[in-house]
Amino acid sequence: MVDIIIQGASRRFGQVQALSDINLHFPSGSFTSLLGPSGCGKTTMLRLIAGFETPDSGSVAFDGVTIADPHTQLPPEKRGIGVVFQSYALWPHMNVAANVGYPLAARGVAAAERERRVREVLATVGLEGYDARRTDELSGGQRQRVALARCLVADSRVILFDEPLANLDMHLRASMVEVFRDIHRRSGATMIYVTHDQAEALALSDRIAVMDQGRVLQLASPTQVYRAPAHEKVAGFVGRGVIVYADIVGQTEAGATLELGGSRFEARCAPGTPPGRAQVLLRPEGLRLGSEGIRARVISSIYRGPVFEVVLAVTGSEYRLVLDCVEPPVTGAEVRVEVTDAWVIPG
Repeated sequence: MVDIIIQGASRRFGQVQALSDINLHFPSGSFTSLLGPSGCGKTTMLRLIAGFETPDSGSVAFDGVTIADPHTQLPPEKRGIGVVFQSYALWPHMNVAANVGYPLAARGVAAAERERRVREVLATVGLEGYDARRTDELSGGQRQRVALARCLVADSRVILFDEPLANLDMHLRASMVEVFRDIHRRSGATMIYVTHDQAEALALSDRIAVMDQGRVLQLASPTQVYRAPAHEKVAGFVGRGVIVYADIVGQTEAGATLELGGSRFEARCAPGTPPGRAQVLLRPEGLRLGSEGIRARVISSIYRGPVFEVVLAVTGSEYRLVLDCVEPPVTGAEVRVEVTDAWVIPG
């Protein structure tokens, strides 16, 4: 397990500022997801930690020892890290055991000891008995497990994941999420996971760092990122929901009283939020049809499996709300929407 601290790190490629004054702490044994859209800087961040990129300014430290700054660059092979790539990066001419045992062979570990450790780690990732299989005989999920086993057999103190599930189908991705969670519990390694898939980040991580344009917008637990986004872009990127402007007209013990469309409702907010105009996040699970509340008209409904996703136009405004119903109202119907949960986005 390794404690990783990044201080003031920046990286530019020509005219593109990939990272800008990044400060992040990855506690020893933590599982952190770097989440954001393509081009936000998350892969550059991973490459900085792995040693494939050098910071233009700032530093990267493992357990208090600087391993990278503009004048220092510890080679990747000396950092005690393992990387699981989207492409798996397996040797096609080697069987499973040879792929997994390659780091040990490169160190000169004796064949008997190498074989024992390979068997142990294959059992850990659920591939016991696959030693002699060719990698081209494996499914995508099995190949990903081989790549993970290769990191574990090398006793990697840090494991970096670069969009490892992007090439898998939905069911395999769900099963691999459980594998990664289990491996984290067993190994205790510090894990950093790059993804643009919010569902993966929410399910896997202890913490999520949401990135945009080379900056970290919020670093918090999955629950905090989802329920209390610190920035408008975080609210718009993570989960479903609609951001509206409403007026804060009073304070409550739980937060604030707001007014929208002639109706008042309560919302959670950060301590010290001032009265006045504010951005408010309304998620589908925080809305329901009722006898009171915001006046709206049903625009459409889409069947999503367990529920219908209903889109409504708020009377007298340009806002559209989204909520889920087991039985959808008739399109064009005038309804009332009760707000059961909302969040005032910090200004």
